[in-house]
Amino acid sequence: MKKRVVQILLALLVIIYRKTWFWWIFNHFSARFVVASREYFLILAFLELIVTFIAILYLLVFEGRKILELKWKWRYPVYLLLAYGVNHLSGIVFSFLTPATSNQMALNEMIEMTGRQELLYFLLITCLLGPISEELVYRGVLMNTFFKDSPWYGDVLLSACVFGYVHVADGITPLAFFTYASGGAIYAFLYRKTHSLYYPILLHIMINITAFWELWILVFSGS
Repeated sequence: MKKRVVQILLALLVIIYRKTWFWWIFNHFSARFVVASREYFLILAFLELIVTFIAILYLLVFEGRKILELKWKWRYPVYLLLAYGVNHLSGIVFSFLTPATSNQMALNEMIEMTGRQELLYFLLITCLLGPISEELVYRGVLMNTFFKDSPWYGDVLLSACVFGYVHVADGITPLAFFTYASGGAIYAFLYRKTHSLYYPILLHIMINITAFWELWILVFSGS
């Protein structure tokens, strides 16, 4: 019982840190640098790596080394592709129903301020480090601590709601929340079906790379 209480408290600390303290610490250390400068992105990348390390340490302590093993079945790549397709189609639908969310507007503003040399740092964080840390926290830590494998998919629902909230907390509207929550539900369902964090991580990376494919072309075009 005491171990379970400690596990829940630590999980809440990890989740709150990822949303609140993370940005307080980041803003404190990056305040002297120009937004979207190389130093600005390096601090952000360092903090994302810390989140990743903390989440992995938590999972190893409470779930054991098996949590980080790659599980393989032939149907898992099919689930991955189906999840990618559903997410892509839902993104098209939501783009017609709701204006840009506060999270998307913040990203657009940062892109406009980011120089060509710093753009690769931005892409590596948004398309690699960010997805890894988010999946470890919102799928790994959260779903393995609360309502784990519940018959009514409480772990999936909670993960989707938390993921939706943290992405639109500064400008929350029902449609904006549902846009991100539906994406979180897709990641969570994929994790529930495969029991492996690698598949939602890969899906998240694929989706973010697709979302910023024009920037990737710009970085590597050499023009």
